[in-house]
Amino acid sequence: MQGKIFFIMWVSGAWKGTLIVNLKNLQDDRFYFPLSYKSRIIRETEVNWVDAWFITRKEFEESIKKWEFLEWAKVYGLDDYYGTKYSDLVDNWINKWKIVIKEVDMEGLLIIKKERPELDGAFKSIFLYVNPEIQLERIKSRWAYMSQIELEERRKTAINEIEEAKKNCDYVINTWVKSKEDVLEEVLKIIKK
Repeated sequence: MQGKIFFIMWVSGAWKGTLIVNLKNLQDDRFYFPLSYKSRIIRETEVNWVDAWFITRKEFEESIKKWEFLEWAKVYGLDDYYGTKYSDLVDNWINKWKIVIKEVDMEGLLIIKKERPELDGAFKSIFLYVNPEIQLERIKSRWAYMSQIELEERRKTAINEIEEAKKNCDYVINTWVKSKEDVLEEVLKIIKK
């Protein structure tokens, strides 16, 4: 299997984190998971350089000026940046023939499609979603620290992103009618195509 790029997109509560952990637990040397860069405050349960690269807003903005990001955005109506470095993704795909699996949001996918035509045909996009009632239950059960403002922003974003996914993603997986294991199997079938 030669190198490929798979972008995983999601709405909050759609088991994206569980899917990524399950893929990593396969310990397949062909898989590469580049970390995101984030300017927000690190949470208690997170580890810098393991969960993401947590950098200052100033460092993030310097990298933007140098055109180092494949995609980046301020997210959920907050003042925090999230992004993917071009070199982290492309170097491993081209130079090491890895199967690159990267989480990006819908805005990031649209930016990549528009601004990186050299990647056209090099990647597939997989979107995970869940219905709004189940989404709220899953968010509340996992993220007790989330403010009401952030929760509402994530729910509004999810509604828009589901519609965008239907138009722009190669695969759309409904995670509320499947087990976590079934979601993993479906994604592995897509990767092996």
